Amino acid sequence: MDFMEMTTKAANTLMSEATLDELRELAQDLRALAPDSALADLVEVKIEQLSAGGEQD
Repeated sequence: MDFMEMTTKAANTLMSEATLDELRELAQDLRALAPDSALADLVEVKIEQLSAGGEQD
């Protein structure tokens, strides 16, 4: 998968109700394609937010 395809997948995943595992896989794939990816940073922030929200339950 090329970078443009991955960014499209990432945007769609972020807008959906993706699982934490799906988001983690996405962040890993983005980092493999572009280690300094700002989009991967956003995915990781989303993971942190979801993880923190689950801890408060």
